[in-house]
Amino acid sequence: MQKKRMFQKKALSVFLTAAVSVGFVEAAEVQSIASEEMYAVVRIESVKKPVAHSITLGDAQNGRLRTRSLIGPTQLGMSAVSDNCLVGYDLASPDQNTNRYRIKVWLTKESKPIELVVGPVQSAFLPGKILRDGPPEGDDIKVVYEVREVLKESDTNTFMAQKICLPVEYRHHFERSIPSSRARPYVYLEKTSKDQAETNRSIVDDFGVHSLLCQTSTEVLQLISRYEFCQ
Repeated sequence: MQKKRMFQKKALSVFLTAAVSVGFVEAAEVQSIASEEMYAVVRIESVKKPVAHSITLGDAQNGRLRTRSLIGPTQLGMSAVSDNCLVGYDLASPDQNTNRYRIKVWLTKESKPIELVVGPVQSAFLPGKILRDGPPEGDDIKVVYEVREVLKESDTNTFMAQKICLPVEYRHHFERSIPSSRARPYVYLEKTSKDQAETNRSIVDDFGVHSLLCQTSTEVLQLISRYEFCQ
C-alpha cells in the first residue's frame, strides 16, 4: 500500500508539473514551480452524505464577516506531496449583484503585476485531508479561501486564469481561522490534461468524513506571490 501511495503522488506531481508548464506558456518570468505550491482540482460528481451548513466567512475585499450557507463538497484540490487537500463548497445563496472588482496579482516577487477583473464570491475552499491507509501525511493547513470568477484579464496577458482564491477569516462553532500575513492566494489555470488517479476518495474536513466520487478531468490551482484590490 505504501508503494501504491508513493506511485499515486509521483503521478500527480508529474501531471502538475506538465500542466503548469503549459499554463504558463509565454509567461517568461515563471520558469520553475515547486509541486508543493500546486493542487490538481477535480469536480466532485457525488457525495455519500452531502453537507448543507452555515458558517461565518470574511470578505477579502472589505474584511466584512457574513453568515454563509455552504453546500457540497463540490470540488477537491489534491496536493502532489502530502495528504493535504482543499475541499470546495458552493455558496447556497451566492451574491446576486453584478459588481466587478479589479485585482492586481503578482505571480512571483520579481514579476510585474497582472490586472484581473473578478466577480463576487461564488464558493469557498476549506482545508482537509485525504484518507488512505495509515495516518495522513503532511503538516495541517489552516487557511480558508473565498473563490471569485475571473471575468476579464488585461489585453496583453496570456496567463489564462479562470478563478482566484483569496485567504479570508472563517468561523464555525468554536473554530476560528484568521489568515496570517504570510497566507498567499491561488489562481485556477485552464484545464490542460487528465488525472488518471482513483476517482473514489475519502476525505475529512471541518464538517466530518466524506466519501466522494470525483471526475477525472482536472484543473490546476497555482500559488501566486501576492494580490491587491485596486481602488
